[in-house]
Amino acid sequence: MKGMASFSQSGVYAQEAFRHLLESESKRSELSDRFYQIILVYCTDAQDRIVQMDSTVARTVMSALSRSLRETDYTGWYHDEHIVGAVLTVLSEESMMQVAGHVQKRLGEILQSELGIEERRRLQIQVCLHHELRGIKLGEKPFAIS
Repeated sequence: MKGMASFSQSGVYAQEAFRHLLESESKRSELSDRFYQIILVYCTDAQDRIVQMDSTVARTVMSALSRSLRETDYTGWYHDEHIVGAVLTVLSEESMMQVAGHVQKRLGEILQSELGIEERRRLQIQVCLHHELRGIKLGEKPFAIS
């Protein structure tokens, strides 16, 4: 990781730094028996394929995430200009769904008030575990999470 150059003034990690932190979180989780979840936010086109996020929408999403997350969580580009990710850290198995549900609800409320209907219609929010991230491909329909 290249250090602080990978961290923007808005508190959002660049893709390389975010992926590095995600891998570190995965290793920490395995060693500590603590869980974490990932929230992915992205835009889709009329065919439900992941597309580049408009810069205004991206700023709004990142701002909304920063207001929805706990101090131990962090935000970054899972895939530059396409998928914003947030990592919900240090969760017990019992609290995983509760924390993710609270963050997802808060995020949805903020985005509801700050984005237009067309922007919200294209925006997708998914909560997943690390192993569920495999197979995300840009320009294709996103993976399904059960």
